[in-house]
Amino acid sequence: MPAHTDKSSSDTAAATVPSGPAFTFRRMAGLDQALLSTDAEWQNLGKLDPKLWMALSCPIHGLEFDAQTLALLDVDNDKRIRAKEILDAVAWLCQRVSHPSQLRERRAELPLALLREDTPEGASLLAAARLVLDKTDAADRTQIDRHQTAIALNAAAGYAFNGDGIVPSTSVEAQDASGEAVRHFILTGLKVVGGMRDDSGTPGLDAALAARFREVLHEVLQWRQKTHEAELPLGRDTDEAWSLMQRLGPKIDDYFARCRMAAFAPQTLPALNEENEIGLQESAEAGLFSMEHLGRRPLARIAAGQPLDLQAGINPAWEKDMRAFRRLFEAVLPLTKDGQSSEDAACSLDEDTWHAIQNRFTPYATLLAQKPDFSRAPEDATPFNASGQPPLALAPADDPLGRAFLPLNPEEVVDKLSDADLDALLSTDTEEAFDFYVKRDLAAPRMDAMRDLEKLILLHANLYTLLMNFVSFADFYKPGNKAIFLAGTLYLDSRSCSLCVHVDAVDAHVRLATQSHLCLLYCLCVRKGSNGEEQTATIAAALTAGTADDLIEGRHGIFVDNAGQVWDSTLLRIVRNPITLREAMWAPYIRFANLVGEQLHKLVAAKDTAIADASSKLAGSVTEGKPEAPAKAPPAKQPFDIAKSAGIFAAVSVGISMVSASFTYIAKSLFSLGWWWPMALLCVFIVISGPSMVVAWFKLRRRSLGPLLDASGWAVNTGAPINFTMGGTLTAVGEMPPGAQRSLDDPYGLPARLGHSRTRRIAVSILALLLLAAAGLGGYWAWKGEAPSWIKFWQSATSVTSTSGGKGVEKSGQSNAAKPASPEAPGKAADKAQQGKDTTANSPAKEASPSEAKQKTGDQSQDSKNADDKGSASTTDVQSKAGAAQAPSSEAAPTPKPASILEALVPGAGSAPAPSAAQP
Repeated sequence: MPAHTDKSSSDTAAATVPSGPAFTFRRMAGLDQALLSTDAEWQNLGKLDPKLWMALSCPIHGLEFDAQTLALLDVDNDKRIRAKEILDAVAWLCQRVSHPSQLRERRAELPLALLREDTPEGASLLAAARLVLDKTDAADRTQIDRHQTAIALNAAAGYAFNGDGIVPSTSVEAQDASGEAVRHFILTGLKVVGGMRDDSGTPGLDAALAARFREVLHEVLQWRQKTHEAELPLGRDTDEAWSLMQRLGPKIDDYFARCRMAAFAPQTLPALNEENEIGLQESAEAGLFSMEHLGRRPLARIAAGQPLDLQAGINPAWEKDMRAFRRLFEAVLPLTKDGQSSEDAACSLDEDTWHAIQNRFTPYATLLAQKPDFSRAPEDATPFNASGQPPLALAPADDPLGRAFLPLNPEEVVDKLSDADLDALLSTDTEEAFDFYVKRDLAAPRMDAMRDLEKLILLHANLYTLLMNFVSFADFYKPGNKAIFLAGTLYLDSRSCSLCVHVDAVDAHVRLATQSHLCLLYCLCVRKGSNGEEQTATIAAALTAGTADDLIEGRHGIFVDNAGQVWDSTLLRIVRNPITLREAMWAPYIRFANLVGEQLHKLVAAKDTAIADASSKLAGSVTEGKPEAPAKAPPAKQPFDIAKSAGIFAAVSVGISMVSASFTYIAKSLFSLGWWWPMALLCVFIVISGPSMVVAWFKLRRRSLGPLLDASGWAVNTGAPINFTMGGTLTAVGEMPPGAQRSLDDPYGLPARLGHSRTRRIAVSILALLLLAAAGLGGYWAWKGEAPSWIKFWQSATSVTSTSGGKGVEKSGQSNAAKPASPEAPGKAADKAQQGKDTTANSPAKEASPSEAKQKTGDQSQDSKNADDKGSASTTDVQSKAGAAQAPSSEAAPTPKPASILEALVPGAGSAPAPSAAQP
């Protein structure tokens, strides 16, 4: 029992395994690409799931592929290649080739050993290939190429017999009576039933169409025999009389109908005769007397109960036909003048006589209805004219008899044939002679086999390439191969873009191609042809390396197509998307630099515009001759006041100090981390560039070829992604060739410029001025014994700025203002004042008045002028005073007002200081 259970389970598992061919796939750029590497895969390609195909259809234009092969595959001539047509071509190939997997070699020559001998199709092509090799006297009889087949086809076009079973009139040897009869049979058959197209393109008859022609002739001959046996109303004139009745019948019926209406309503007589319309037409220029105009009028003048007079009062447009009617029907018309029957005798036709004539021709009309019908070409058919051939028209593709040509007037041709001609065409000798020519043609090698051989050679060379760009995109993803949808290479901005596709309409293409997330360059390409005619084309190129900062619309480059032809290209439009992660990494800094540059440009442009406007106004006032307003008297020049300028200098110093302090703080913070400062710097860099790189990474991962091809008319089944590695191969950046030698001797570089006399003189002059200024400064310092006042002012401003920021106090640790007050503070301050010799200590517990603070400030300024080393002491005193003024006091109730920065820097800028014994 357990053994039985295992057997059934194994059978069930085997039954669930899907039966079918095993296809070979290769992973490329994240996709599985079918390779079709075995014969079984080719023979069972129809069983491959269509959802695994890369494309389902593509246009035949804009492809770098053999045009003749595309025309052979496009069976329905809709200018597109679809999956069904691919499968039909592969099935047709497998019936004639023993090992279809050998098509992967993509050879232009077809080995004869590859043709199958076990199928009729393969054996026919093998015989045709050997015939072509014989006709072309080929040295290598083991393979055949496209050129040899073309030569054989051109030679076979002039053969009288080509194996298709169709005999044109030009293939008949008209040297004897039988040949002439066959030739007359073929030409008459073409005029009556049409013809087939011979492999040479000439119309002819095959056995089936010739049999149809003989059937028609038998029907015509039988109908004529019935006509001869029937009783004709007017004998030999019956045909002419019937044709005349077909023309005059409607007009005679109209005449009698109008006469009956006139008897019924006499008041309508003017309208029945159309007198009003004739009265309005008084000029012959209006067409009143034209035969076309008169032919639409009544046959004769209308009167109630009046018979039709066949001689007088007839409409001029119908007068000739009425004379013929009187001549043919004279025997049945009543005489109106004493029984006379002369030609001048007036006769008339009443309505009863007219009905009697019609009834007399009724049997003949029935006999005519039995006449065989003939199919003729429609009026809108395309005419066909060839030398030595009757006029014909091209037949539609769905002709029931499979004809290629249709007759134009078969009835007239048959009516002109006499009974003797019908007997000659239907003779046994003519039929046997025609059958002999048909058999002779069938014995010759067929041109269809040569055409199939040419088709097989084309598929052998090109079908695998199409499959690797349709079933899979292996040619696009495999390095070294070139896809058929790539148009060429665009060279622009020191780069070459190999992913270029043809574009029909730029706007429509952009709407869909934007979804590919590729940076696309749309270019108009122009070149002169060999005949001097200008050729234009539009392409879209994918940019996957470098940056697009220097690319603007209108920039020129060159485009080299796959045939090696060079086109001048002009950039029309740019679809901007991330190109590389490197570009995204530097993008924030570039944007910041561009922003700063734009703002500076706007500022300079605004100033330039203001100057230009002022100049324009001034020029306008001078041109118009208006007297200028008297210039205002310039204000009196004020003497230079250091007190007023100190604030400006201090503000500038504060700004510079703040920027310097910021960078110093950042640098100190980084270096305070020790050896971790590179990591901190890296973190700052990541914070700035990270978001841009992350966004670019997501977009670069979504780059796809599918939308780009969809915009060009393809029906891509999958996305066809382009990863980072492959994207780098689609655009090449210019670089030095291997082994190149590079010289740094730039004729326009700085070393070269310093070698020029003019540049050298300028550099020497600047250096001499700097040395002279330094010598003068040193001499002044040595003579006066102190630094210049502007240097001391700059030093004081820098110290005060640092003290006002609080950073100098915190860093030096010399001031006790930030510390809590203590009883020992006054004593310590006194010791510092004694050590500094010119510094007065301020304790938080001691109360100081504003006048005393100003006096101490004046003393400090005077001391700084007398000693060079007292500048720093003055700065320390200012810092101490600022700290003491800001520190809270727990003992003294009133807080002294601190000295201002201006009072601390400039002597005499504030109120006059109190006299001090410390001054010399």
